Amino acid sequence: MINFDSLLGSLPPPPSYAGQWAPIYLEPMMGSGERLTIAVAAIGVSGEIEVRQAIRPHVLESMFGPQNAGFSKLIGVVISSLNAHVRTSGGFAGWKPPMSGVTLGHPRETRSSSIAGLLRQAVSMTASLAALDLNDIGETEPGELIINAADDRWPKQFQTEAVRRDARLERFFNQKFSISEPSKPLSFFFLSEKVAMNTGRLIPGRGLSSYLEHNKARILDLRVAREKQHLLERSHFELVVFRPSFDDPTYSLKQIDSLKRSLYTLEEACDEHKVRVTEVQSAAEAAERLLAVA
Repeated sequence: MINFDSLLGSLPPPPSYAGQWAPIYLEPMMGSGERLTIAVAAIGVSGEIEVRQAIRPHVLESMFGPQNAGFSKLIGVVISSLNAHVRTSGGFAGWKPPMSGVTLGHPRETRSSSIAGLLRQAVSMTASLAALDLNDIGETEPGELIINAADDRWPKQFQTEAVRRDARLERFFNQKFSISEPSKPLSFFFLSEKVAMNTGRLIPGRGLSSYLEHNKARILDLRVAREKQHLLERSHFELVVFRPSFDDPTYSLKQIDSLKRSLYTLEEACDEHKVRVTEVQSAAEAAERLLAVA
């Protein structure tokens, strides 16, 4: 006979973090009736407030091409406006969008383990594009498709921001160094008199393993360079890795856990070869790191 009291007693306790969340919609073509969830917002009973973008940057790039930068700025304006309103008024009511075509969805009361959990609920229930990776289309492994594309924007963003801060660094980017005549030249994102640096990305999802292998290859070049210091005299060897925030609501907890394990794998590989690994979440942060060592 089933003991229901015992069975119910074995269930985990219900989520204790209470709050509300709401989606923010945009009608890209006025009068079309089509709506995109561009952001999600959450308010915890403890007073925590978070407003986050609900479409991943590479999805925006795939959808809008060269216009994606302007679209991202538009989303940023909406997020800043709602964030300021909620912090001033304490709630969603009364918010006036900064532009036409933007509307606030109906707020929902719910519970989770944290405010990040509230945001993930909002994304999973209202934002289909957050779960859609447009690079999955086709037969090519998604990670390889992104990494090998000539228009991969991350290295260029990193370089542009660093040069903007110090133009003298420009001549050190995208360098090669031959160890011996038969060998393939080593590739470096940045190579100066003191620093050998490579860069890459780790993005959760189906292509994560390909991103990981790409970064391992960049570590290999740094490792060989360090072992051949009599030819390539440098005192600093580093891999700078871009990753999304661990509380990015467009990724599931399982995907974030896989991301953390991949980062740990890179750190172990770098430690083994006496190469430093640094995690960043923006080109500005990456540029600051480069200027600090260059």
